[in-house]
Amino acid sequence: MNNRIERVALVIGAVVGLFMAAAGWVAYYLSGAEVLLLDGNFSFVGVLATLLAVVISLIKTRTSRTYPFGQFVYEPIYSLFIGLLTVGVIVVAVAGNVTKMVDYLQGERFPAIDTSVILVYTVVMALLCFGLAGLFAFSNRRLKGSSTILGAYTVQSTIDGILSAVGGGALIGFGFVPVAGAFAFLNQIGDAIIVVALCVLVLYQPIKLVRDSFVEISGGAIGDRVVAGEIRFLVSAHIDEVEISDMFITKTGSSYLVVAFMNPGFFATRDGRELVGLKRDVKRELESRLGYVAFDLALAEDANPPEASVSA
Repeated sequence: MNNRIERVALVIGAVVGLFMAAAGWVAYYLSGAEVLLLDGNFSFVGVLATLLAVVISLIKTRTSRTYPFGQFVYEPIYSLFIGLLTVGVIVVAVAGNVTKMVDYLQGERFPAIDTSVILVYTVVMALLCFGLAGLFAFSNRRLKGSSTILGAYTVQSTIDGILSAVGGGALIGFGFVPVAGAFAFLNQIGDAIIVVALCVLVLYQPIKLVRDSFVEISGGAIGDRVVAGEIRFLVSAHIDEVEISDMFITKTGSSYLVVAFMNPGFFATRDGRELVGLKRDVKRELESRLGYVAFDLALAEDANPPEASVSA
């Protein structure tokens, strides 16, 4: 069921993204606005990446001798790739448009932007982008936020929507700037200024995606305190918190690993059969809320450690 929710969202995103990419390129050809080219490129990156995302969604739960717990690690690797690719698109866009502004200052002049097609394009693209971001976010919430892939697409669609709405709206405004006034330069390099400004504003999102993906790949502790708190609550429904010395929670893609470090007395009062049954019950509880979960009990090295916390 979880994989189906993810795949349906990805397929819808791929179909819509292909239309958006083509529309961005056509609008750029008709208007000459650089920001629309950037918009189309973002959409096309998403379409290409979706093909890989669907494959990962199909194989991530398969186990083998090499991957006895599934192949969930491909999810953060994919998100890392998307984050780096998005950063690359932004850097290239900034470099190209800064060059355009420098050329303008050195005396070069460019054809005026045709805003006749931008209004309709802006409205349609912004609605589609934010609609997709909402779809991906909603689907991920249904999965308790466990899908790293849908998280990556939410970020990318949000960035695409911001570029479409703000960039297109500003370009339409430039159409009312007098060609002989003090702000006549906006008719020449206004689109370049918008691209650079927007890229600077949204750059933190793919950088955060890269950082979070790297944490998952390296096996770091989960940074989502809401999910961590929910896991602690579910575990404490079966095990007295006084007996838990510490708890380590990590996430790899849509799979969670939860290890409860128990005080020595916990194991002294329970036999093997009782421990196996307890682990099974906790695992079932966690899986009913989070999907793919591995749960284990371990002996704490220190019987009285400081209060445990989940690091970001």
